[in-house]
Amino acid sequence: MNNPPSDSTQPGRACALWLRAAAMLSFAPLLALTIACGGGGGSGTPPPPSAPSNLQYPDSPVFYRDGAAIAPNVPTVQGGAVTTWSVTPALPAGLALSSTTGAISGTPTAEAGATVHTVTASNAAGQTTAAVTITVGAALPAAMEFLEEGFNAEVVLEPGAPTPAKIAKFARTPDGRILYLEVDTGNVRVFVPGTGPGTGLLPTPFVTLNVLQNGHMGLLGLTLAPDYGTSGHVYVLACTPADAMAMTVDRIRVLRYTDVNNIGTNEGIVLDNLPVTVPGGVNNGGEILFDASGALFVSLGDVQNAANAQAPSSTSLAGKILRYDVSTLPAAPAAGNPTPADPEWCRGLRNTFGLAVHPATGGLFGVDNGPAADDELNFLQAGMNFEWGGNPPPPTGFRIRNYQTVIVPTALCWHDGTGWGAAYNNNLFMASYDDHAIRRFVMSGAAFTDIDSEDEFARFKLSASSNHPLDVCMATDGSLYVSTFSGIYRITQVAP
Repeated sequence: MNNPPSDSTQPGRACALWLRAAAMLSFAPLLALTIACGGGGGSGTPPPPSAPSNLQYPDSPVFYRDGAAIAPNVPTVQGGAVTTWSVTPALPAGLALSSTTGAISGTPTAEAGATVHTVTASNAAGQTTAAVTITVGAALPAAMEFLEEGFNAEVVLEPGAPTPAKIAKFARTPDGRILYLEVDTGNVRVFVPGTGPGTGLLPTPFVTLNVLQNGHMGLLGLTLAPDYGTSGHVYVLACTPADAMAMTVDRIRVLRYTDVNNIGTNEGIVLDNLPVTVPGGVNNGGEILFDASGALFVSLGDVQNAANAQAPSSTSLAGKILRYDVSTLPAAPAAGNPTPADPEWCRGLRNTFGLAVHPATGGLFGVDNGPAADDELNFLQAGMNFEWGGNPPPPTGFRIRNYQTVIVPTALCWHDGTGWGAAYNNNLFMASYDDHAIRRFVMSGAAFTDIDSEDEFARFKLSASSNHPLDVCMATDGSLYVSTFSGIYRITQVAP
């Protein structure tokens, strides 16, 4: 019997069998099918390229500084390969958009307000876009190496060589003038901002005092009376030498002057014969500040004798926070002190350089310096003992923050958010000498003694003793003023 012809010899039959097999397949549908029967093959065209999609930059909004190289802002993109990158409007001067990766890099060379830049990634099939908001702030002063994003700093005053001034404490008057202390010269100086860095210093000192020098001596404290606008009263804390003619000894004094056309007149003795350390001159404390009632707080160190901090105030006022009524001179212990007719507010402190009163609650806060550890941020409540110089029975004071590594805290300032927004309300700023920094605490709680966060807000370049922060205060417009041994700086928020 003859075998049936093979499929290879019957093109029509092979085609039919192939079609039957295709119809029985379980997957479907087939988008296109080209069948060549009777000899021949198939052909197709490659799919068109896909458009890029989902362009994203990891950093936006971003804040850069004039003159500081930025970390490249490298985007991600999906879909087809990008052939063209573009941006509108143009990036700030000094920044560039990579034509191959779309990365933004470079070094800004000029300030620029917050601007939304639209970056487009495209190819023949289409395009995708992303918005990047860029702000370029002013270059930092030469003395500074870091400042929180969104803020600028400007030089208000840099005395420079050969001026022997060491700027320690300062106060800003309602009309914008700045009074500050030259620690070693005994000068209280007046500076009028607005005419350029260093050009507003008045040539004649407000007042010049004969002061003890070296160590923690000289002029230490400066504050304006709550009614300064009408009284013109300026208060100064000074370490003064003995006067043989007056039969006085070396001591700390608080003096009051009346500001008359930028000259201190009508000297009044507020407090005299407060303890001071000699020789050596350390642990003298040195801060004066008014509370909401008009009473004057005075901080005194232990004058290098820890036992003083636990001694009755009748024996020694050292190592304590004192509170006085200055409505008449000499001052008297203020009403409301823990013990009537006693100036002591609280005790057990080694060397408190800085004080701050919360603007809403009136609570008193202070920074204390340990000998080799245990620097403190304290809530200085009336009648409390902070335990330096002994282990007294309760009630003991509340330490908000303790630093095991010495930072030498020097000053405190509350900010109420004026000009800077709600995020800065109830923020506490602290200056610290050893790490040349300004810290920012976000505080909460009924007495604002709970730390929600603690961050470095500003940092100065370490340069011998020149750039160590010594004081910080908030001006009426919300700007922050910082003084060091060599200058005064104003920190402002960049307009959004």
